[in-house]
Amino acid sequence: MRPLCPTCQRPFTPGATLCAACGASLLLEARPGDTLPVCAEHPTLRGLGTCERCGAFACARCLRTDALGGTRCARCEGLDPDQPLPWDQRETLGTLPAFWKTLVQVMLRPDTLRLARAEDSVGSSLYFTLLCALPVCVVTGLIYLGIFSAMPSLMQYLLPPEKLKGDGSGLEMVRWMGWGFFAVSVFLGPPLFLLLTLASAAVDHVMLRVTGGVPRGFRVTLRANALSQAAWTLGAIPFLGTQVAPFWALVSRVYAYRGLHRTTWGPAFAGALLAPLLSCCLCGGGYLGLLVYIFKHAP
Repeated sequence: MRPLCPTCQRPFTPGATLCAACGASLLLEARPGDTLPVCAEHPTLRGLGTCERCGAFACARCLRTDALGGTRCARCEGLDPDQPLPWDQRETLGTLPAFWKTLVQVMLRPDTLRLARAEDSVGSSLYFTLLCALPVCVVTGLIYLGIFSAMPSLMQYLLPPEKLKGDGSGLEMVRWMGWGFFAVSVFLGPPLFLLLTLASAAVDHVMLRVTGGVPRGFRVTLRANALSQAAWTLGAIPFLGTQVAPFWALVSRVYAYRGLHRTTWGPAFAGALLAPLLSCCLCGGGYLGLLVYIFKHAP
């Protein structure tokens, strides 16, 4: 909330020394014996607002506005941002509400990560990743289950009777394959997702170090990578979600690396995108080489 001018009671911009509404001076002297608050840095001046980070009173000269529109004192403005994400407050908010609020912030307002707390425990980061993986794994399993469950009836409808030989055990096997794919997706998908996140964070951390954009440790990279997995909750939307999620996750990862590592765009882009681009080039080059070999040696 913006502080108010003591003369006209209208909000003024932190850092201003004159009220834009009434023109009165905002640098008011503190009177001896007065019960009104005084500035923590300038005890001879009245405190017109409180810092939302440290809670200290600040005069008009010391008040500042941060990137989120909050009020800071001049001392806290120079400190490293350390705002907890909703996920960091899950003990008070509850796990699911904290998870949901963090998803919204990461996916729709990723630039706010530059003010977020940089480091988190490995367990907390992987827990967040696990919750992101569950929707896409469950929905993918249900899609496979539905396809394989419907396939026997579709085969009986489309194929002539003479093509359907035997006692029907083959069709029953197809149904059981659907349950098998469902079990693999639901029970093995999330652990695999965690392993891929750890591997991806490790590779990205190397890339960030190579480009000189990592002043912090691996746990910061893992936290940023885990937060970027929020986009995979779009996998709950059948078919379409899994097509959009990888690209949205990469964009979120660039913002997360830039914000949590307090680095510039260059290293953030390199850390998030260099490994996937190299992987695509290697895979694409391998396939291209294989095709060239096949055509060259074909009879």
